[in-house]
Amino acid sequence: MRKRKLNRVMALEVLRLGVFTQPPEPDIRHPGLKCRLERFVAGVQVAVVVSVEYPAPDLLVITVIDVNGA
Repeated sequence: MRKRKLNRVMALEVLRLGVFTQPPEPDIRHPGLKCRLERFVAGVQVAVVVSVEYPAPDLLVITVIDVNGA
């Protein structure tokens, strides 16, 4: 995240208020489903990819991305 100039607050806002931009899909590296959420935060379109394993309440953050790559 540091290399992409994104911070934890931005990622948490995407997790709280973001929308799914792609349908969840099985992930071969982690058990469960891989989900991508996006939101425009602080002038940047941020995407967060997480792994969700039902019924566990935790999320595993796989990556945080600046979608526009600027």
